[in-house]
Amino acid sequence: MIMEKEYPPLLSLSQAVDMLGVSKEYLTKIRKAGIVKVYVMKGGTDDGRPKYKFYRDDLKTHFGL
Repeated sequence: MIMEKEYPPLLSLSQAVDMLGVSKEYLTKIRKAGIVKVYVMKGGTDDGRPKYKFYRDDLKTHFGL
């Protein structure tokens, strides 16, 4: 069972993969499709791409946890 205190409200891609046990590709696919809410970080990465954080509670709702 997932305990909320183990994971912050905003999760990186790797934290979301660890919490849910799904692939990075699947999470990226549902993010791009707008199925789950994400927070777009200001500044992004060094090469100009935006960086995203997944909302923990939205992921839990989507996966029925």
